[in-house]
Formats: sequence, structure tokens, C-alpha cells
Amino acid sequence: MLQIKSVSPKLLELLNSLMKEPLLSSYFLVGGTGLALQFGHRKSIDIDLFGLDPFDKEQLRQTLIKFGQVEVLASSPRMFLCVIEGIKLDIVYYDYPLLEKLVEIDGIRIASDKDIAAMKLNAIAGRGRKKDFVDLELLLDHYSLKDMLGFYKIKYNQQSDFMVMKSLSYFEDADYDLDPEMLIEFNWGKTKEKILKELRSLMD
Repeated sequence: MLQIKSVSPKLLELLNSLMKEPLLSSYFLVGGTGLALQFGHRKSIDIDLFGLDPFDKEQLRQTLIKFGQVEVLASSPRMFLCVIEGIKLDIVYYDYPLLEKLVEIDGIRIASDKDIAAMKLNAIAGRGRKKDFVDLELLLDHYSLKDMLGFYKIKYNQQSDFMVMKSLSYFEDADYDLDPEMLIEFNWGKTKEKILKELRSLMD
């Protein structure tokens, strides 16, 4: 059952409509919203849909218009970023292999925890936001950091996880982010300590 308390009714309505759209039949939910709808740990306010099939930008725009007013923020052959009726939507052609089959809950296609874990580490290696570290802390209740680094290397065909491990101890940018709206007990200091403890265990 989806943890619908983690999103607004308006977002859930749009997400359900997108999941039924034939043009997006190969696309699936990823990121924090994918985790939040499964675990209900925090509120999430946007939709990230990734897929393994390329799309036509104009055809996609024309399709999305039927869901409401569309404000295009950026578009390219691989990425379409927009806002629909106040909800940020990213649609990305993402041709990295899936580690596991998609999860489907109440008609919503969601990337597996392992895939989302790999993507979270990839995001943190770029520029980790506080919400990414919060999601990582949740995932550490299910997988060890060693396992997640393994998922990352397989998904992105990486021989080294050095940059990811280095980024996992860099919280300076995230420190300035506002706390996500949490639905479970949360302490940013404890989040950082939990991640650092896992990191130290790999270096011992």
C-alpha cells in the first residue's frame, strides 16, 4: 500500500494520471518520492520519472498539456523538466540498466530500493542535498553501505567508488538546506553520524 501521507493529493492525482499515459508506459518513479511513497518517512513535493525508451520532446509536451498548464523549464533529447499545475516534473531518458525488476504498488511503477540506492549515491557524488542524505539514512536500515556501493558500481559500470565515499563525508552544502518535512523522528546530527559510522566501518 502506498504511503499517501507523504505526498499531496494533487501530486498523487497527477502521478496516477502519468502512470496511465501510454506514451510513458516504460517510465517509472525514482528518487525521494519513490522512497517516500513506499516508506512514508518524509514529505515529497516533486515527481521524477525515468525510462529506458527515448521520447520526442514536442510529442511529450503535447501529451502533458492534457494534465494541466505546463511550464517547460528545460528540455533536451534526454531530459524534459517542467511544472504542471505547480508540481515539478522531471522526465528523463535514463539508459542505465535496472538492477532489479520494477515494484508496482497501487498502479504506480517504482524503481527498486537497490536502484534508488545507487541513484542516491550518484546524486550525493554530484552535490548531495540534505534530503539525499536523509533518504540514504533510511536505506541504511535495509542495506549496508558496502552493499549500496556495490549497487552503484554495477548500475553505473564503475570500477571505483572513491568519489562517492569522499562525498559521503561532505555535509557542508547540505548543512545549509532546510530540513525536509519529516513524518518520522529526525535529527540531522544523528543522520550524519550514522552515515559517518558506516563509512568508517568500511575503512577499518
